[in-house]
Amino acid sequence: MCALGLGGCGGGAPLLHPAHVLSPGKVTVGAGLSGRPVLAALPGAPGTAEAPVEQALQDLAIAPAVAPWLGARVGIAGSNEAGLTYSGRAVRLDGRHAFTLTKSVTLSTGLGGELILARSGTEGGLAGGTGGGLDVPLLLGWRSTGELYSGWIGPRAGISWVRGSMASSDPAATKPLSLAGQHVRVGMVAGLRLGFRHVHVALEVGGDWHTVSGSLGDTDVSFDQFSLTPAGALVVGF
Repeated sequence: MCALGLGGCGGGAPLLHPAHVLSPGKVTVGAGLSGRPVLAALPGAPGTAEAPVEQALQDLAIAPAVAPWLGARVGIAGSNEAGLTYSGRAVRLDGRHAFTLTKSVTLSTGLGGELILARSGTEGGLAGGTGGGLDVPLLLGWRSTGELYSGWIGPRAGISWVRGSMASSDPAATKPLSLAGQHVRVGMVAGLRLGFRHVHVALEVGGDWHTVSGSLGDTDVSFDQFSLTPAGALVVGF
């Protein structure tokens, strides 16, 4: 169901690529799944005005769920690479540059831009939403001779802004209220890729600390959350 609709999905936005960039002109495409469980309870007590707003912002900004992952990457001259990823609720376009430290070890840094797609209705009255953001991953990676396997680890930080609409709790209200929020996240990501020649399996897990703030009408909320983002994909190179 997630794969058939843009709304109602989450799963984070895993990288699922090593620190090493592709050779100029080389292309990879991949497909898999990702998830994003949250590990902390929201601070708002049930029945308060803050509780449904916190839930709506968590659903829209952090998006804890399971989602499909589709990605494509291309190598660019000068130790550069560009990629396009769809993760069930968002489209991410990124570019990155790699610095060769040794024959097998590389450090890469990148910048990604994310467009959060409109979501369908959810429990709590969230009628839909959109948003956008930026993230910066820094990866240190190692790969074997012949690229049979590779591993990577590093920090990743990002910021995003979301907007949506939510039904009012006032029975006399005729229009939904405007929901707006800001989402800052800092975390670590680690991954492993195994395979032979043109076919690899990529596995990755990320851990993120989230700080979310926002408002619905006159109700302002802010909360922290922690999430894990396990992911896996089959990647084919050309």
